Amino acid sequence: MAMQQLEVSWEQDYRDRMNPELMTSLLRTSIPVLDRCDWQIKSVREGFCETLLPLNKETTNQHGTHQAALISLSADYTGGMALATLLRGVPLAGIHACRNDVSASLWLAGMNVRYKCPSTGHLTGICEIDPVQAEEVKQRYFRGNRVLVTLQVRCYSNGELAAEAEMKYFAQPTIQLTPAAPQPSRSTLFNHKLKASARMIAGVRGKSSARAKLRSHCPHAGFAAGPHGHLLADHLNSILPQLNDMVLTRSQHIDEMIQQVPGLRQVVLAGAGLDMRSIKHASSHPHVTFFEIDLPEMIAERERVTKLLQEDYRHQRVMLTADFKTQDLTKIIGEHERFDPTVPTAIIFEGCSMYFSEVENLRLYKSFRELMQHPLSCLWTDFVEPKVVTRRTNDQRILSFLEGMDSLGESFIFGTDNPAELLESAGFGIVETISAGSYLDDPDPVLETYSFSIARP
Repeated sequence: MAMQQLEVSWEQDYRDRMNPELMTSLLRTSIPVLDRCDWQIKSVREGFCETLLPLNKETTNQHGTHQAALISLSADYTGGMALATLLRGVPLAGIHACRNDVSASLWLAGMNVRYKCPSTGHLTGICEIDPVQAEEVKQRYFRGNRVLVTLQVRCYSNGELAAEAEMKYFAQPTIQLTPAAPQPSRSTLFNHKLKASARMIAGVRGKSSARAKLRSHCPHAGFAAGPHGHLLADHLNSILPQLNDMVLTRSQHIDEMIQQVPGLRQVVLAGAGLDMRSIKHASSHPHVTFFEIDLPEMIAERERVTKLLQEDYRHQRVMLTADFKTQDLTKIIGEHERFDPTVPTAIIFEGCSMYFSEVENLRLYKSFRELMQHPLSCLWTDFVEPKVVTRRTNDQRILSFLEGMDSLGESFIFGTDNPAELLESAGFGIVETISAGSYLDDPDPVLETYSFSIARP
C-alpha cells in the first residue's frame, strides 16, 4: 500500500516537526535518560543530524570519560534523527502527537560501535546520509515498503574521532504494523505494541483511586503488568489524569454486573488482554467457566503470566485465539465443547469498540447476541462519543485529553451518541447505559464522553 507523500516544504517541516529545540524536548520527554544526560540536538537538515552528549556527572565512568553505552545511545538517536528528516511531514510514533494512519515507526535493528579513543570532552555525534541512499529511502518508504537501512554515525571528542558506529534502522508506516493477515506474518513491532498496551492497562487496574466510591481492586493486576506495565501506567497517568479513574470505574462496573447475573455459568472475556478478572472471580464462582479470547500473541502472553501465579484456576478457564477483524467469533466460541449458549452468560467487550469501525462493531455485537440464548445473559461494553473521534468540540478539557491520546498513539476511530440504537440493531432487546461521569457523580466533560452499556437479549 503506497503512502501519500505530504506536500510539505522542508522549511515548514523544519518549523513544525524537525527543528532541534522541538525534537530535543520531545525526545527528552519520551526518553528520560536523554534528559538526565542533558543530551541535545544541535543541527538538522535533510539527511543530516548533529547532536551533543555533554561530559558531566551523569555520563562519565570511573575514569572521568564517557560511558561507552551512552556513546552508543547518543549514536542511536543521532542516526534515527537523520533518518527521520527524510520522512518529510510524517510524525514519529511515540514522539509526535499522531494517529496510526499517518505516522511512522522507527526502530534500531542492530548496531556495531567501534571505540577509537577515550572520550574526554563533550561528544559531538554526526550522521550525514549519502544523497543517493537518502533518495532510495524516501522512495521506498513512500511506496509503502519497509525500510531497512544502515547509517554511519561518527562521534568526536576534543576534535578527535572517539567512536564510529554502523546503525541499522527499520522504518515503516505505523498502520502497516496491524496486518490483516493472521499469524505468523505479524511483525515483532506489532507484537510489542500489543503486549505493551495490555501491560499498561493492567498497570492502571493495579492502582488505587482517591475516590471513595472506587473500591474494587484486582489483586493480580499489578503482577500481570510487571515493571514494563507499571512504568507505562505511570507515564499514562501523567499525560491523561482522568484515565486512571476511567479504567477503574469500568472495572468496578463490570465486577458489579458479574455479581448481579442470576445463576451465572459462563463469562466471556472478548479481547482479554491481561485482564485477570477470571482468576479474581474463580474462587467465589466455582461453577463458572471463563472463556478468554484474544489474538494468538496475546493469549501466549496470558499463558506465560498466569502460569507464574500461585493458583491459576486452569480448570475453570478456556483460552481461545481469534482475530476479531477476520474471524467469526460465533464459531470460535460457540462451537467449543465447553461453551453452552443456553445457560446464563456474561460477555465482556472492554475497551475495544473505539478501535473498530462501525461495521466491524456491528458484526461483533451480532456474534455476541447469537451466543446469548438465555434471557438472563448479558453483554457489557463501553463507548466514547463521536466528538472524541471527530474532535468537534470546543471544550478545552476534552481537547487536552485527545492531545494526550494522540501523544500515546492511541487515537479512536469509532464513537456513538446512541449505544442503545447500535446494540438493538444487533438484536439486543434491553440496553442500560450510564456515563463514567454519572457513575462517579462527577461533571467532568471528559468522563461524560465515556459510557458503559449492559445489553440483554
